[in-house]
Amino acid sequence: MIRWLGLTLALTLAAMAPASAQLEPGRPIRLIVGYGPGGSLDLVARVMAELVRDRLGAPVVVENRTGAGGVIGSDLVAKAAPDGHTLVMGGGGSHGVTPAVRRNLPFDPDRDFTAIARVADFPNVMVVSAALPVQSVQDFIAYARSRPQGVNFGSTGVGTSIHLTGELFKLRTGLEMTHVPYRGAGGSSTDLRSGQIQVIFDNLPSVIGQVQAGVLRALAVTSAARAPSLPEVPTMAEAGLADFVVTSWVGPFGPAGLAPATVAQLSRAFTEAAASPQGQERLRALGAVPAAEDAAAFDRSWRQDMARWRRVVAEARVPVEE
Repeated sequence: MIRWLGLTLALTLAAMAPASAQLEPGRPIRLIVGYGPGGSLDLVARVMAELVRDRLGAPVVVENRTGAGGVIGSDLVAKAAPDGHTLVMGGGGSHGVTPAVRRNLPFDPDRDFTAIARVADFPNVMVVSAALPVQSVQDFIAYARSRPQGVNFGSTGVGTSIHLTGELFKLRTGLEMTHVPYRGAGGSSTDLRSGQIQVIFDNLPSVIGQVQAGVLRALAVTSAARAPSLPEVPTMAEAGLADFVVTSWVGPFGPAGLAPATVAQLSRAFTEAAASPQGQERLRALGAVPAAEDAAAFDRSWRQDMARWRRVVAEARVPVEE
């Protein structure tokens, strides 16, 4: 009987272990970034790595694993041991848009990740050339409707979040707009200024310098609230387009199967870091809007974002990579 009770107790403790597991003190945490150094995800990852280190009692090492539009880095984490020591800094592109425009991913985007925390948002901004005779979103809609051939909008490539933001604008307004993809933001800004394209929906940090210099005109930001760096520019909702909130959100993910206690430990460290005065100051310096969304809330918003982009891709008939 005693032997049986001992075996039962051992099995019970073993079953409970994953639920109570936490990070190994002092063991480094790898924070994977699926893009090159200097991009928005990389910069946020490096800020957060410094800020969560003391909260977790372990070094956080940022590793850039580039390739396939962030897929290689995400795949590495999807297949990592579910112990909380390997994370990927995900974003609205890698974990929101990519699942909508690519079918044969090496992982299941719906089942192979655990959301940890949403730490920052980068609003997109609708910009036109300062020479274009429009001052508002409604002016632009009227301008586009007055042109029988429609207008052109640029993006950083087919299937990117910037491209899909333009497609969402088309769906919400019913405008005839032709997508012109570029490799990077530089070409689209140049052609916008010369009149080859009429509008772009770019990340705010990419165009804010040209807006402040008066070369480009910002008509609206796509965030729920006005951007602190452009307080005079209305949101899309204020400009007359409800249900048009698009941000390039940023937050870490772990592999599926993380113990709830590990998720809670990581989520608390990241949200506290993002909400701290130092975190808010450093994130805003990058052009980001600080966020502090815990694991449960982040999981809901991330999945809603994936579902939204899948609908946009289907309705706009955006080519899907097989």
